Amino acid sequence: MVSAPLTPPAARRSLCVGMATHGDYDGVWFTIHAIRMYHREVLEDLSFVVIDNDPEGATATALREMGNWVPRYRYVPFSGYSGTSVRDLVFREAEAEVVCCVDSHVLLAPGALEALRDWFDAHPGSLDLLQGPMLHDNLDVGGAVTHLEPTWGAGMYGQWGRDPRLDDRDCAPFEITMQGLGVFACRKNAWPGLNPRLRGFGAEEGYLHERFRRRGGRVLCHPWLRWAHRFSRPTGISYPNRWEDRIRNYVVAWGELGWDVAPIEAHFLELLGSEFDVGALIERVRWHAQHPLSVFDAVFCLGATGGCDTHAHPLGIAWRVERQQRDATLQGEPRRLSGWHDALSAASARGYRHVLLLEDESGPETVPAIDVAEWQRPWDLCLLALRSPAGVQAPRGFTTAGGLAMAGLAVAVHARAYGRILADLGSDDAGRQAFLATWPDLDTYLLQGMTKGVFTAIGEPFAEPATDRPVRASGLELSEVAGGLLIQQQTPPRVHQLNNTASIVLALCDGKRTVAAVAEELAASFALATPPLAEVSACVDGLRRAGLLVARPPLSARSTDSVAQHGES
Repeated sequence: MVSAPLTPPAARRSLCVGMATHGDYDGVWFTIHAIRMYHREVLEDLSFVVIDNDPEGATATALREMGNWVPRYRYVPFSGYSGTSVRDLVFREAEAEVVCCVDSHVLLAPGALEALRDWFDAHPGSLDLLQGPMLHDNLDVGGAVTHLEPTWGAGMYGQWGRDPRLDDRDCAPFEITMQGLGVFACRKNAWPGLNPRLRGFGAEEGYLHERFRRRGGRVLCHPWLRWAHRFSRPTGISYPNRWEDRIRNYVVAWGELGWDVAPIEAHFLELLGSEFDVGALIERVRWHAQHPLSVFDAVFCLGATGGCDTHAHPLGIAWRVERQQRDATLQGEPRRLSGWHDALSAASARGYRHVLLLEDESGPETVPAIDVAEWQRPWDLCLLALRSPAGVQAPRGFTTAGGLAMAGLAVAVHARAYGRILADLGSDDAGRQAFLATWPDLDTYLLQGMTKGVFTAIGEPFAEPATDRPVRASGLELSEVAGGLLIQQQTPPRVHQLNNTASIVLALCDGKRTVAAVAEELAASFALATPPLAEVSACVDGLRRAGLLVARPPLSARSTDSVAQHGES
């Protein structure tokens, strides 16, 4: 006697099996072909997604060509960063209602995928995370493990446990705290995502499960979603697996959840204390996790020259900068527009709230002080001042043939502005040409958008040297010392010592002279052939950040004369 289906055939959920891999062609081949041979009951609506985290490696061509004989197979190369959190892209890239993510060296027991799809057919609005028992290499169901206990061991949070309910052949799926992530599944629309700051190996167990619960879902062990995992790697692993990455991932993930990170530190001190200076290691990963630029969900490098590894990104963010390859067939402004479009498209597809785009090869060392109220109000663009590796701020604010340049500024874009900017930039040659027929360059587009209220901007203010008239802050006590000035500042209470050049610039900032005029006076005083406009601009910005010059008003409150000269487009 055949039991009636849980739902009519027309209501069957489409299913995608996806995996992220790093140089493991053999694992991908066996996992996919075992599914095709032994799970034929789900093949009609089954698709595959493979995220190749080593697309320039030796296995990339073979992984790509697997699509020549595997129906509904998608190969997605991804080299932005490495780590187990790349499997987040499985859910972003999958085109199915239900997504089952597996490690690229997992075998699913016969009937596992059918049981998985049957369960989601019966629970079409589920917010739950579905997992199953892991079989050891002897494949003995009596020894299968159903979950991870929330305890530490061998550098991992979670140790294998077995629920006796599995002994009942007719048991229904039951709740668990967490399980290893060799196999896990949910509705695509229920996927909560992974923290985009995770890099390298580990820390998702426990963290991902808690994210599901906080969104109203459960974590379930389905007794028939059984799987076996290849743990042995006699030839070694092909991906980076560093203690620093793992500890930082735990600090980032647990910090997001508001969990106490003390157990992390205690465990790794005990585990690695004789091998590493764990105190220094933990201090470094805390510095990484708490770096001001970590506020952004991603930091994309759009540097025009060399590979991202050659750029002098500050150490505080170098670990998480994601390189975004520009189209090598394009040059000039079209190439720049293409890079921006690719970065914002990726940010939108991954559900990022905001991203920082670095076109300078160094990038900002820190986030300038932003008023809390300003940072919390709705914004579209955040402007940050850049510093070169030598610590000298790059010049900015000059009129160029193409418009008003923003050299020396990094721009963060909020999700609120993704759609508008992407639509305007264009995704192909025709779209880019249409954009450049309207705007001379990207800078002019952004600046006019800010000044006309299309985009709300916060952060580093913008002004041209020819219009910016800096003025000293009140409450400064100045006294001469050898080689410059000693300045006592009352609010906040600070002491500054300036060299001769900075002292002269400060003295000339009276609210009447423009930055350009200050540069001209310096040139006359020191008999310079050319006014040192870039140096004075950098010095003025440094004095502003130190609080010795008053801050400029927000962009929305300033005159639009500096961009009006370019006219309406």
